[in-house]
Amino acid sequence: MKRIAWIIGLLALLPALWIGAGPYLAVADIERGINNKDSERLAERVDFPTLRQNLKDQLKVTILKSAAKELEDNPFGALATGLATTLVDGLVDAFITPAGLASLMDGERPSIGSIPSRAASSPVQTPEPDQAQTQDRDLFKNARHSYDSPSLSRFSVWVPGQDGRETRFVLQRDGLSWKLVNVILPLDETS
Repeated sequence: MKRIAWIIGLLALLPALWIGAGPYLAVADIERGINNKDSERLAERVDFPTLRQNLKDQLKVTILKSAAKELEDNPFGALATGLATTLVDGLVDAFITPAGLASLMDGERPSIGSIPSRAASSPVQTPEPDQAQTQDRDLFKNARHSYDSPSLSRFSVWVPGQDGRETRFVLQRDGLSWKLVNVILPLDETS
């Protein structure tokens, strides 16, 4: 009877251990996928449509706050704001690729000059010398981790940037699987 109780206890403990280790395994898997330019592995661990939409929303709010102050008396303010939000959509779509994620995870802040082309992030391309260095980088070095919810369904990784500010990577659990769903950039602080 004791043996059956131990077996049931162990079987109940295994899912809890898997859920506890899940985000760490997902982060390691994302890092391997980026370093190896393995788009299939990344597709399993990154919810690209949700991630892109979350970043677009974040950047548009920042632009609208800034534009409201600067373009308040300008009759072309609405047009400029509309163009800026359209530009954000294109930039996010271009940047959120395996190579773009590698840059963010390495602590680099996104800029127009650092946007990787889709061809550069394609897994069938032969890496150029600067891309080959990505394979040797520890993308989450000096990162800190924590669960964001009592239900253990959200997990964050904070990566310090070269300027000392942190970029937050948010993973969400769906069943027993974890996916990257958001990247919170340190935009509200002054550069």
